[in-house]
Amino acid sequence: MSNLKLTIAYDGTELHGWQKTDMGPSVEEILTEVLDTIVQHPVKLQAASRTDAGVHAEGQVVNFFLEREDIDLGQLRLSLNQLLPASIAAVDLEQASDSFHPSVDAKRKIYRYSVSLGTYQIPQHRLYSWHFPYAVDVDLMRQSSRVLIGRHDFAAFTNVNFQPPSDTIREMHRIEFIEKGNQLVIEIEGNRFLYRMVRNLVGTLLYIGCRKLEGDLLDVLKRCDRRRAGVTAPSHGLSLHKILY
Repeated sequence: MSNLKLTIAYDGTELHGWQKTDMGPSVEEILTEVLDTIVQHPVKLQAASRTDAGVHAEGQVVNFFLEREDIDLGQLRLSLNQLLPASIAAVDLEQASDSFHPSVDAKRKIYRYSVSLGTYQIPQHRLYSWHFPYAVDVDLMRQSSRVLIGRHDFAAFTNVNFQPPSDTIREMHRIEFIEKGNQLVIEIEGNRFLYRMVRNLVGTLLYIGCRKLEGDLLDVLKRCDRRRAGVTAPSHGLSLHKILY
């Protein structure tokens, strides 16, 4: 058996997230069907992150096992890109150790969230960037975000209607704010993330930046109360940028 590590990128606009669902096409479903066709036996996929509907990826990592070891990886990647829809691309394919697991072995994950600031949003950004038409103090956001760095209980940043895991402790390594004209990219790096945690952090930081939300983020963390944080940013602005091993 060969354990293969596949890096993929996808446009999540018309997809219902990573995981198979009755709601519509998913990345897992499409990729599984294409791989089954190519290798002529059932393939089970494991992903580093179960991205939600509408979320994009540049560096999603997946693994799967093949029943043969003499596979031409270059040809397999070429075949994948010939058969996959335009919304999904096989970026890299390599042999992994027998024990490799894309989620368990991940050390850090990097997400990028794109925001269009200003009174209008150019149409080319509408599918990949949240239009936030309010005056925003990015320096205030940057300053406020510093208390999030480190090891904390992030229960306040997982959704109210979602049953959080028993362990909501996560470690935040880095939050950067990249400005280019009226475009703002918030890059967040951490060891693991709770359900919708990145989108809730982004919504909270933007509400702080436009002064719709007053108060200390450290207090929000300590109270572990989702109602004290900001809105959940929409999915289409989020992209899984990179997994670090």
